[in-house]
Formats: sequence, C-alpha cells, structure tokens
Amino acid sequence: MAELTACPPWLREDGQALMSRSREGRLPHAILLGGIHGIGKRAFSQWLSESLLCRNRGESGACGQCDSCLQLLAGAHPDFRKLLPEGANAAIKVDPVRDLVEWLQLTASQGSYRIAVLEQADSMNRSAANSLLKTLEEPSDHAVIILTATRTGALPATIRSRCQTINLKMHDRAAAIEWLSASVQDPETALLEAGGGPYAALAMQNDEYLAARELLLKAWHDLFLHKGSVGRISDSLADLETSLCLATFSRWTLLAAKQGANLSIEANPAVMEVISETRDRLRSEQWFTLHERLLQLHRSDSASFKTQAVLEGMFADTRIMTNS
Repeated sequence: MAELTACPPWLREDGQALMSRSREGRLPHAILLGGIHGIGKRAFSQWLSESLLCRNRGESGACGQCDSCLQLLAGAHPDFRKLLPEGANAAIKVDPVRDLVEWLQLTASQGSYRIAVLEQADSMNRSAANSLLKTLEEPSDHAVIILTATRTGALPATIRSRCQTINLKMHDRAAAIEWLSASVQDPETALLEAGGGPYAALAMQNDEYLAARELLLKAWHDLFLHKGSVGRISDSLADLETSLCLATFSRWTLLAAKQGANLSIEANPAVMEVISETRDRLRSEQWFTLHERLLQLHRSDSASFKTQAVLEGMFADTRIMTNS
C-alpha cells in the first residue's frame, strides 16, 4: 500500500520548526530549501507539502487517512503541484512556470493552502525566474511556494531576497547512520564518501554509480601519474554527467590534501588507494586551488556544459601544476 512521505529523521528539527510556524500563522509564503547534495531536500519538500495539506496532521506530519491525504496518495490533490527540470538541458522553463503562476492565483479548493514545489529551482532559465518573480512579490492568499536548490547562489538575487531561505542540515548523524544501515553495508563510510548527504550515499551504492566511479578513478590515476593524454582521459568520461565528475573530483582533492597533511580520512578502499598513489603530485596549496576551481565550476550551470570541454581544460591545467 502506498504511503505518504516521511520526514528524513536527521531533518526533524527543521520540520518541527516549520510546523510550529504554520500553527502560529507565521509560515512564509515562499520557502527556499538549500543544503548539500543528498541531504534530503526533495523528500523534505514533499513531506512539508503533505503535512501542510493534511486536515489532521500530528507531530510527525500528515495523518495519511483524511480526504486530503488520500488525494495526495492518489496523485490527484487539487491544491498541490510540482515542477521538475525537463528537456535535454534539464531546466525549468518559462511556459510551465507561467501555467503554475496562473494556477497559484486560484483559491484553494479545500480552504487550506495551495502549494507549488519547484525542485532544483536553480535550473530555472532567466525567463522562468522572471515569470515567477511577480508571484513572489505579490503572493495570493494561502499560496505557498517551495523551492529546492543545492546551488542557491545560482538563483537570481531577486528570487532569493523574496524567499525565506532554510539551509537543511545534518541535525542527527546517528539517525542518518541508522537510516542508511537498512540498505548500506558500511553506512558511516558511505556517508563520508558522499560528502555528508544520506540520499547521495544511498544513490552511490547502485551499479550505475559504481561503474562511473571506476571510470573516474582510472581518469584520476592516469591524469596525475601521466598515463595517457589529457584528451584521451577526458574522452573516457564523455558519457558521464559533468556535475558528477566535478563533484567527485572536488571531494577527492580534499581527501588528497588531508592525507598529504597526515590527517585521518575515511573513504572507500579503492578511492583511498588511488588517493595514496597521487597525493604527492601536488602541494597542499595546489590541492586547495584545484578544489576551489572544481567547486566554482560545479556551482555554475554545469548542466549546460559539455563534459569533455570542461574537463579537458581543467585536466590540461592540472597537468601543468603536476610539472611545476
């Protein structure tokens, strides 16, 4: 039997704070949920929407039994809509946003909230952001707009300034470890390798990711130990998402810097082996310089980048650094 969404246990503190504001009539009309990749923004936004629409919600959220909850379970609630990135560039485009803006002007059919969720709102193109702006400036009664974004800084300042930003954080690491342990053999290491995001740690256990990690490990090894040309190495990653490559290499640069400074690190054994082989190829300050560059690329609109072009330029500069 289908069930409504549970609040990620490590985010309950954030959830309780928003429920308290709703009961007191102080819920913002526009909420921007930020946080690291995999912290649970998607699940949290769904849980929050279901809880706000429930007629008999309790301490843990929606009851799952009232008419409103049954409509949510059936995917047919008249006061709930969600927008996701679409198309080859994985972007939220202007026409769906315009339709959403018109829908938000309508009165809530069940006398509660009318809720719109924009997942990965940082993928909105400029026209879509401009279309949403007027609604954020002049919200209709009982309308709540929930935006989620890993790269909140990529959103226009005009959008961010009109939202209440809530950066979701790891409030209960033990709860996250327990949640992961149901699906992951070594949840603590998996969480570390994922950069602290439980959902990212879970996603990294599938066969597709494991195959991608093998390609990335070989590319890293060959790049720093000069095993092949920059062009061949970047071509080997052509079928992977640019954001995955940048995020992974960014984490590994930090691991290399820490290991080079004789600091304790924990990661997958295969990753540890390659980092150990290559950590001395750059000085500590060079690892941090490379880390910053990777972060800047990742925070930009990497969905529109061609993987080979982005990585080939970065790899060429890295090769120069290893020779210095």
